[in-house]
Amino acid sequence: MSDNFPINHFFSFSENEKPQKNFNKNSSLNLNNHLVTDEKSNFGDFNKGDSFLTPNTNAEQNSWDFDTEELKSINDEVLSLLKENIPSNKFKTFFENTFTVTQVSENTITFSVTTNFIKKMINNFYLNTIKQIIFDLMGNSYEVRITTINNQCDINNLESTNTQNIQNIQNTQIEKKTSFKLNLNQNNSSIQEKIDSKTHNALKPNNIIGNKIDERKTFENFIIGPSNNMAHAFSLAVAKDPGNIYPQLYIYGNSGLGKTHLLHAISNHIKQDDPTKRICLTTATDFMSEMVMAIQGSIKGGDKVSEFRKKYTEMVDVLIIDDIHELKGKARTQSEFFYIFNELQAKNKQLIFTSDKQPNEINGLEDRISSRLCSAILVDIQQPDIETRIAILKCKAAEKDIYLDDEVINLIASSVKSNVRELEGKLIKLGAYSDLMNIDIDLEIAKKQLNITNDENHKIIDIDLISNAVSEYFKIPLGDVKGKTRKKEVALARHIAMYMSHKILRLTLEEIGFYFSNRDHSTVIHGIKKIEELVKNDSTISHKIYEIESKLQ
Repeated sequence: MSDNFPINHFFSFSENEKPQKNFNKNSSLNLNNHLVTDEKSNFGDFNKGDSFLTPNTNAEQNSWDFDTEELKSINDEVLSLLKENIPSNKFKTFFENTFTVTQVSENTITFSVTTNFIKKMINNFYLNTIKQIIFDLMGNSYEVRITTINNQCDINNLESTNTQNIQNIQNTQIEKKTSFKLNLNQNNSSIQEKIDSKTHNALKPNNIIGNKIDERKTFENFIIGPSNNMAHAFSLAVAKDPGNIYPQLYIYGNSGLGKTHLLHAISNHIKQDDPTKRICLTTATDFMSEMVMAIQGSIKGGDKVSEFRKKYTEMVDVLIIDDIHELKGKARTQSEFFYIFNELQAKNKQLIFTSDKQPNEINGLEDRISSRLCSAILVDIQQPDIETRIAILKCKAAEKDIYLDDEVINLIASSVKSNVRELEGKLIKLGAYSDLMNIDIDLEIAKKQLNITNDENHKIIDIDLISNAVSEYFKIPLGDVKGKTRKKEVALARHIAMYMSHKILRLTLEEIGFYFSNRDHSTVIHGIKKIEELVKNDSTISHKIYEIESKLQ
């Protein structure tokens, strides 16, 4: 503790009981009890209710010297009191391991948080609670300033900008309150229009067509599960060695499952790994439109069709065409595509296509086109299982700074079974509602906004549902799965149920152990790790788990 520790922030003395200027380093501070003990001090007796003010004369005006330990002591006390005054789930979300005091001046305490979303939630809902805790703890009223880690001012400049920062926070709070009051005066249809507008704007595709590569879509943020792991593996292999290992790749599956994400991920990986590679990422519709314009240009004069061919055969190293099935019934475009395919194949260029079905299932596609496409590596993407959907939602929520409880995430994942884009749409809708109404989304609000009812079509995933699905799949009584029997087939079923409960529901080891006849947490973790090893080394176990998860939907 520094010699000039600002003890006046924490204690009170009467006029004739002022302490000496120097505060001994052997002093100790207890913020809860407001007591100071110093074997060498000459402070004498004092009353807890008195007050005095002695700023550090060596520091800038209105600033105070706190070392790291002193700031940590203040921070620990504030967090302890916050934990007592707000619900535990809110404390874990907005304060635990993210809320840290970084600066104390005469009138202001500055805290840092990790994201803008947490900053917004604290400013909207917890600022008054924090101010009251600071007042009770330190005996003075302070302005509370919340910053994000990436946007903090340089510590040396905090004092000079302090007044402006406080004014900015006050203005922000006034604007938020005004906005909230205006929202309350709107009718339900007006609010719903704004929510729908935000959802539409967030999901609408880019207006730029053709060679536009979305840098946000990468392999790193593609969520892998049993339904798409093969497509991911082949895509990554192609991206690492384009034109060689798998020169033609064909990914098929229903709309909204992640095919386009993989195309952009491949493009981004190749761009980063080998910037000299010339990538053409387009759609079958855009390819056809470009072909039509070339034909029209040739009719008016010039050889636009030859230029069109030259672009694709001489200026492209990686040709990626999304939704290739859109070429069905377009004979002239198919003819040009056939020529381009053969030319690029002969030059060992990389060809990648996506579709909603296999080539031989596309009606209106010429046999020669179908046979060329069938020569590619064919890999499908199926609808995601419940675990993958939950992981996708959590990833998207983090990207978009949307906070939802696990039970709400599970509700969305249970209600949408076949389309990742629809998952994202529901997530954005709840995020927009939370922003407009300045409220947290709980289970009942989510059900109302998403029109979800508690019928059989929208089952809520819980440990009972998982255990029953495992029991039915292995044809073992539920009592045996939950019980003490150690038969090999029963133990396997029990361990799978534990594994799924931990992975899907994020239940603690103690909660899982209690459900399965009050087993010790070490027994639970042994079972979970055993299944994790089997999943890595035994594809039949992965398939069994996938089939069980399908029954949950």
